[in-house]
Amino acid sequence: MAGIFFGASMVHAAAEARDAMRAQSAQEAKFNVQKSELTELRDQVERLTLLNQALWELIRARLNVTDAELEQLAQEIDLRDGKQDGKLTSHPLKCPNCGRVSNSRHRKCLYCGLLFEADLFA
Repeated sequence: MAGIFFGASMVHAAAEARDAMRAQSAQEAKFNVQKSELTELRDQVERLTLLNQALWELIRARLNVTDAELEQLAQEIDLRDGKQDGKLTSHPLKCPNCGRVSNSRHRKCLYCGLLFEADLFA
């Protein structure tokens, strides 16, 4: 009789070990996906940084705009949402058709469906 309990206990332990290995494997897969996404985001940030630098150097050379003017404009744009935090945030947008307020991240009015003018940077 003791052998039956011992055998059942071993089967149960093996099943638990298998479940633990599956859980660990799933966690590792999730980690690898997140790591890949992070790498992709870093690459995108680096590319955007490079493009911004190229655009700024082109504008400075062709239009004689100073670094101080760029910084001043960046601060003005940052303050449009009422907070100087170095970020662009969404803001309420009043629909010219129905007068209802929608979030600026939406491309059309949530109430009447009017397409808003596209913001080049949204």
